[in-house]
Amino acid sequence: MRQAKKIYRTKTIKKGDTMKTITKLNRVGYAMGDLGNTLTFGMMSTFLLAYYTDVLGITAAAAGTLFLVARIWDAVNDPIMGAICDKLFTRKHTGDKFRGFLVKGSWPVAVAAIFVFWAPQGLSDSQKLIWAYATYIVWGMTYTFINIPYGSLATVMTNDKGERASLSAARGVGSMAGNVVGNIVVPLFLSIFADDFAKGYLYSAVFVSTFAMIAYLISYRHTAEYIRHEPSTENINIFQGITSLRKNSLFLCVSISSAFMLAAFMAQSAITYYYLTENLDGQLWFISLSSAVSVLAILIISSFIGKLALKFGTRKIMITGFLLAGITATVCFLLPDSIYVMFLWLFVGIPLMLLPNLLIWANVSDSIDYNSYLSGQRQEGVIYSSYSFARKMGQALAGFIAGTGLSFIGYQAELETQPASVLLGIDALMFLLPAVALFICALIYFVMWDESKIKSASESDADLSGQPA
Repeated sequence: MRQAKKIYRTKTIKKGDTMKTITKLNRVGYAMGDLGNTLTFGMMSTFLLAYYTDVLGITAAAAGTLFLVARIWDAVNDPIMGAICDKLFTRKHTGDKFRGFLVKGSWPVAVAAIFVFWAPQGLSDSQKLIWAYATYIVWGMTYTFINIPYGSLATVMTNDKGERASLSAARGVGSMAGNVVGNIVVPLFLSIFADDFAKGYLYSAVFVSTFAMIAYLISYRHTAEYIRHEPSTENINIFQGITSLRKNSLFLCVSISSAFMLAAFMAQSAITYYYLTENLDGQLWFISLSSAVSVLAILIISSFIGKLALKFGTRKIMITGFLLAGITATVCFLLPDSIYVMFLWLFVGIPLMLLPNLLIWANVSDSIDYNSYLSGQRQEGVIYSSYSFARKMGQALAGFIAGTGLSFIGYQAELETQPASVLLGIDALMFLLPAVALFICALIYFVMWDESKIKSASESDADLSGQPA
């Protein structure tokens, strides 16, 4: 077996003679981190396009272009943030590598999110667009500052496959809980301020941003970096580290599939508002219901997903989940628009989609370990941020698809009733696009994911650290 060059050492914190493992409180703490992420991120994904078009007065096409430009920049600065994490740790090893960013980044992302949903009075159309670009880009940068270290944190909490799956599930629980809070709070405030949606969005942003800041602080308090990697004695070439990822087939698999999945489902998230208001005559209550049911589903799935991954392997679960969810989305598109179609997607499609969505974060940790096996260097920050780059590109495409897609199909906000062609276009954006993306993801995992490579990396790490893998 090929041996990696020994540049780093792995130390695992012990308690007495017993290997320290992650606790239930650690899982709760890790879940709270993504709850904080999703509170602001979810509000942007679900309601920002509607805020721009219906309150700020920006056209759907202009908003779509804004999302594309801002998220491309956001994707570009992700590897920069990852490099900062790795460089700071290499130059001055002071213990924890990632947890401190949960405190430092908590208040900037909260403040920036509030400004996204507020604009000064009396701005011209061009000034409104400039304001939207500035506030959204600033929020994206503050989000990167906290999200990249948070995502990398899982790699230093445990190297056990089952525990990583449980952490991935915990992250999913936190994410869905954040969506539930946002999807309940925003419609509630919009109903309270039905005559002034600007206030409804602003007060919603203040609420979720404050909640997010508290969640980050709880996450910091109850997580721990149990696995310590000594800083490399060699100078880390950031760009060489990024370009070397092309040899990591596991990283390419998880990154490409995540980009496709996010492009479709974030576009669907933005379109859901229009689908419910136009195709289903304004049944916005379904947004809150769907979030609540999704959390229930994820709580059930997270209770056994670790054992499921150990028994059947990641590859089978990912492919099965993608395929069955894609089939369900196709059926929803073919059926006539009704609330029953949404119930079908809610109770069948979303749980099936949650299986691969939960495990994909554990796959990121596996690809980081495999990269260490290939290169002999621990660069969690650079690798995770490069993965985040792929996700952000998917997000950029999602915003572009949602905004320009509405414009392309002829949606006009001022019309009380949209033409049948527009309703069909909304239906396609809602269900057909995710179906195609899910089938592509299944094909990618079928061709590219090789679990034998994970085993090789695990055995190599055990050899280098002297600890069981």
